[in-house]
Amino acid sequence: MSRIERIAPFIEALSDDAFEDFLAAASYAASDDTIYATLPDSEKAKIDAAIARLDAGAGVPYDEVKARLDAKLKAAGK
Repeated sequence: MSRIERIAPFIEALSDDAFEDFLAAASYAASDDTIYATLPDSEKAKIDAAIARLDAGAGVPYDEVKARLDAKLKAAGK
Protein backbone atom coordinates (compact mmCIF):
# COMPACT_ATOMS: atom_id res chain seq x y z
CA MET A 1 0.00 0.00 0.00
CA SER A 2 1.42 3.39 -1.00
CA ARG A 3 1.58 6.45 1.22
CA ILE A 4 -1.18 8.07 -0.80
CA GLU A 5 -3.43 5.06 -0.29
CA ARG A 6 -2.74 5.12 3.46
CA ILE A 7 -3.52 8.82 3.95
CA ALA A 8 -6.43 9.08 1.49
CA PRO A 9 -9.07 8.01 4.07
CA PHE A 10 -7.91 10.74 6.45
CA ILE A 11 -8.05 13.40 3.76
CA GLU A 12 -11.48 12.20 2.63
CA ALA A 13 -12.73 12.54 6.22
CA LEU A 14 -11.79 16.23 6.41
CA SER A 15 -14.49 18.87 6.10
CA ASP A 16 -14.16 21.22 3.14
CA ASP A 17 -12.85 24.00 5.41
CA ALA A 18 -10.33 21.70 7.08
CA PHE A 19 -9.22 20.42 3.68
CA GLU A 20 -8.67 24.00 2.44
CA ASP A 21 -6.63 24.75 5.58
CA PHE A 22 -4.63 21.56 5.00
CA LEU A 23 -3.92 22.52 1.38
CA ALA A 24 -2.85 26.02 2.39
CA ALA A 25 -0.51 24.66 5.08
CA ALA A 26 0.93 22.03 2.73
CA SER A 27 1.47 24.61 0.00
CA TYR A 28 3.26 26.92 2.44
CA ALA A 29 5.42 24.08 3.80
CA ALA A 30 6.42 23.02 0.30
CA SER A 31 7.39 26.51 -0.84
CA ASP A 32 10.77 28.14 -0.50
CA ASP A 33 9.21 31.38 0.76
CA THR A 34 9.79 32.48 4.30
CA ILE A 35 7.73 34.89 6.34
CA TYR A 36 10.72 37.24 6.28
CA ALA A 37 10.72 37.21 2.47
CA THR A 38 7.10 38.37 2.40
CA LEU A 39 7.68 41.37 4.66
CA PRO A 40 7.92 44.91 3.30
CA ASP A 41 11.43 46.40 3.20
CA SER A 42 10.65 48.68 6.15
CA GLU A 43 9.87 45.68 8.39
CA LYS A 44 12.95 43.81 7.19
CA ALA A 45 15.05 46.87 8.05
CA LYS A 46 13.66 46.89 11.61
CA ILE A 47 14.46 43.21 12.06
CA ASP A 48 17.93 43.62 10.58
CA ALA A 49 18.62 46.58 12.88
CA ALA A 50 17.47 44.61 15.93
CA ILE A 51 19.73 41.68 14.98
CA ALA A 52 22.65 44.09 14.50
CA ARG A 53 22.03 45.50 18.01
CA LEU A 54 22.01 41.98 19.44
CA ASP A 55 25.20 41.10 17.56
CA ALA A 56 26.80 44.25 19.03
CA GLY A 57 25.97 43.05 22.54
CA ALA A 58 23.09 45.46 23.13
CA GLY A 59 20.67 42.69 24.09
CA VAL A 60 19.22 41.93 27.49
CA PRO A 61 20.79 38.97 29.32
CA TYR A 62 18.57 35.89 29.63
CA ASP A 63 18.61 35.99 33.44
CA GLU A 64 17.24 39.54 33.39
CA VAL A 65 14.53 38.65 30.87
CA LYS A 66 13.54 35.64 32.97
CA ALA A 67 13.42 37.73 36.15
CA ARG A 68 11.25 40.36 34.47
CA LEU A 69 8.90 37.72 33.07
CA ASP A 70 8.68 35.92 36.43
CA ALA A 71 7.85 39.23 38.15
CA LYS A 72 5.10 40.01 35.64
CA LEU A 73 3.62 36.54 35.96
CA LYS A 74 3.71 36.75 39.75
CA ALA A 75 2.02 40.18 39.67
CA ALA A 76 -0.67 38.74 37.40
CA GLY A 77 -1.20 35.86 39.82
CA LYS A 78 0.02 33.15 37.48
